[in-house]
Amino acid sequence: MAERLRALVPELKTVTAHGDLKPVEMDAAMVSFADGDGDVLLATSIIESGLDVPRANTMLVWDAERFGISQLHQLRGRVGRGQRRGVAYLFGHPDKPFTAATEKRLRTLEALDRLGAGFAISARDLDLRGAGDLVGDTQAGHVQLVGLGLYQHLLQLALRVAKGETVDDWNPDIQIGLNGRVPATYVPEPEVRLSLYTRLLRLRTSEEVDALRDEIEDRFGPVPDSVDALFTLAHLRTDCSALGVARLTGGPQGIAADFRPEQAPPAIRATDEITMQDGRVVLRRSSEDAIERGQLAANFVRHFQQVQSCPC
Repeated sequence: MAERLRALVPELKTVTAHGDLKPVEMDAAMVSFADGDGDVLLATSIIESGLDVPRANTMLVWDAERFGISQLHQLRGRVGRGQRRGVAYLFGHPDKPFTAATEKRLRTLEALDRLGAGFAISARDLDLRGAGDLVGDTQAGHVQLVGLGLYQHLLQLALRVAKGETVDDWNPDIQIGLNGRVPATYVPEPEVRLSLYTRLLRLRTSEEVDALRDEIEDRFGPVPDSVDALFTLAHLRTDCSALGVARLTGGPQGIAADFRPEQAPPAIRATDEITMQDGRVVLRRSSEDAIERGQLAANFVRHFQQVQSCPC
């Protein structure tokens, strides 16, 4: 590769660094390049961590398909550490095109380029390649058969059971005729859209939902109605879970909340619009539009929270 570079760009000075160099030679090569003595650093993956060269802003990775996406993420982090934006190009052999699976794996890096994306990339890498046996020595697992999110959820439940904790695993059933989605016109990359759906399902508190909404607005701009509906549903799911609402249903005539048998409903005062019977609270108020009904359901559940937190 050094000979090819000299033939292609003879006017540029190339500094070489690899693991077969003696420690003194390796240090001298790295320090000289960092100090500006050299135009191109030709190196193996030994530079994956620990290198800080602010003036380096472009990286070319040859045979990119041979690296894991977590490793490529670490490598691309070596450039763009100064005032100029960094760029990383991933190359393969022209006579050996990337397979569909390889290209999908590499495009994860293109989609997950935000600050702090390392964990998301590691999780995606684990999802694609599978995990090892948690309690054995097998290094090829079956997490891909159930999905990483479900695998982590089941593992967390199993650990809590092993600690002797009481595990109550359930999710509220929300049927109010409201549907949400992330359109391609708002988030073009399918990998990022899928990641947003997954992150929304993992949220457990309203504060986490609000934080994700702020992040999405900051990255992609004001949210359209379909995305706003997704966050309305996420708020309803987290709030109903906290309140013990097992089922929230709604239609043109009103909203009904069914509490879990072991969960006492909040002491709501009955009115002309609100009735209570056998763990079910019904709000009789018409709402023909699904988005309007979603807001009505959110206010209904918020009323439960206010009653529950009232010290009177």
